[in-house]
Amino acid sequence: MTNPVSTDTLGMQRAAQQFEAASSESTGHLRSVNETILALQSTWKGDASNNFSRAMNDWENQFQIIINELNNMIQVMGGNAKAYDAAEQEAVNLAPQFGFADGLPGL
Repeated sequence: MTNPVSTDTLGMQRAAQQFEAASSESTGHLRSVNETILALQSTWKGDASNNFSRAMNDWENQFQIIINELNNMIQVMGGNAKAYDAAEQEAVNLAPQFGFADGLPGL
């Protein structure tokens, strides 16, 4: 037996807001880390510094993927909420067409 599916556009909008907050916070952290690394690189030279820079570049690229996915979820949630609202409104508009004054044939 399957469970019924229910959508809550308000819940979807709230989720999109949470994703947006997480994306904004993550972007701020990334910016802060980059500023700290730039300050460090201005005084630290040599092989260890170069290896550290490469590792941090890899980390930054991976972290940016996470931020991009958060941004994607913002779009998905916002778009889905609008689509569900539109489908619900269409169903409301079509429902009166199914009302028959004489009832269903044969009943």
